[in-house]
Amino acid sequence: MLRISLPESQRPERSWICDVLLGEFLGLDVELAFDRGDTVRISAAGRTLRLPDVFFAGAARPDATPQQWVVARSGLDARLCEAGVPVLFGAPGFTIDADGNAALALDVFGSAFFMLARYEESVSPARDGHERFPASESLAVRQGFLDRPIVDEYVEILWAAMHRQWPTLARKQRAARTLISCDVDLPFDPACASIGRLGKRLVGRAVRERSLSALCATAGNYWAVRRGNQARDPYWQALSWMMDVNEKAGNQVTFNFIPERTDGAMDHAPGIDDGRMRALLRTVHARGHLVGIHPGYRTYRHPDAFARSAAALRRAIDEEGIRQDELGGRQHYLRWDVRTTPQLWAANDLTYDSTLSYPTIAGFRTGTCHEYTMYDLVGRRPLTLKQRPLVVMENAVIDDPNMGLGHGDRAHAAMRCYKQRCARFDGDFTLLWHNSSFAGEADRAMYCDLIQ
Repeated sequence: MLRISLPESQRPERSWICDVLLGEFLGLDVELAFDRGDTVRISAAGRTLRLPDVFFAGAARPDATPQQWVVARSGLDARLCEAGVPVLFGAPGFTIDADGNAALALDVFGSAFFMLARYEESVSPARDGHERFPASESLAVRQGFLDRPIVDEYVEILWAAMHRQWPTLARKQRAARTLISCDVDLPFDPACASIGRLGKRLVGRAVRERSLSALCATAGNYWAVRRGNQARDPYWQALSWMMDVNEKAGNQVTFNFIPERTDGAMDHAPGIDDGRMRALLRTVHARGHLVGIHPGYRTYRHPDAFARSAAALRRAIDEEGIRQDELGGRQHYLRWDVRTTPQLWAANDLTYDSTLSYPTIAGFRTGTCHEYTMYDLVGRRPLTLKQRPLVVMENAVIDDPNMGLGHGDRAHAAMRCYKQRCARFDGDFTLLWHNSSFAGEADRAMYCDLIQ
């Protein structure tokens, strides 16, 4: 068994990050020990691998410009996105001395804690108009590495160093997954619900598309729905189409529902007790897909509102006879307070959260494409909640003023690149596409490719 010797300070934080990296990610059995040393030492069979203790010792600022390390030049064969990796804490380099003991200059454990626990979000006061931590303030965006799962790369570097020391060591085998979800913010097209909204839609389409057939189709949808033909509602129809194409691809989709309206201007779905919503729950379940929770706009820092939402969804699925092994989901508008929100999810016995991506740019906000146990930075303890990091949300890639790549080849290529990087690390490509966001056939073709 490997023995990990760690400095005495920050025991809960060090224990958690060792458990995640060595246990959950690599599948290794380790024994932790704490002493007065000033480095991290991994020992077994008379050999040692030493790593620096930089982040936890407070020896570097998190906004310092990372150095670049071409790992192969140090003799390590690590699976990476590119030859060079940014060094967040520590320094480049790997050496083995005459006695066979090795030193890795990269602070793997401190850097991984910084990213996975979202430490920078807990110490930065920066917030956007929806009170979210802005992507532009993150180290990953400022230093240009949001498009790579940096923690997974660091784990591969650590594994390469460990394997040099202990060649017979075996790690857990993983398989890449494609995890598809839909946040059902708008189960029904507002333009099919009122003549006023129809008028606004017609004006918008006339200006953008200048297509008489498109205007006639929009008006026809309105009148068909008003006469009771719900299948003509394009948002409702998109939900059925998403189930169709994912069933052909062998995917089980998670549809995340807003159980209660917590803000009249921001939560647009009817309550979960609406008859049409109950019918949708039954359809999702009957077709072999999963129901998830999408707590409303005002829940992310409000225990009572969150608890009411979780209880409402649980009651609804119980009354509909829906049984699932897990219940997870994602916060509406990706609103997330690292000091409050994960504790609410855990307190309400939810299995996983999949909020952690930026609304304005796709990528690896937590630095990984693997699910992991979350950490409570306030209570200084691991949570029962898993984080299932969101890699791509379609609006972040397609829309202005986000990445603004549009509905064609540029957006498709970017999303495929994220998927390929997840597969490279045997990770989870988590894709969120809203049923209300299929602007045309190009979007549908893109979606059909990505879900394969």
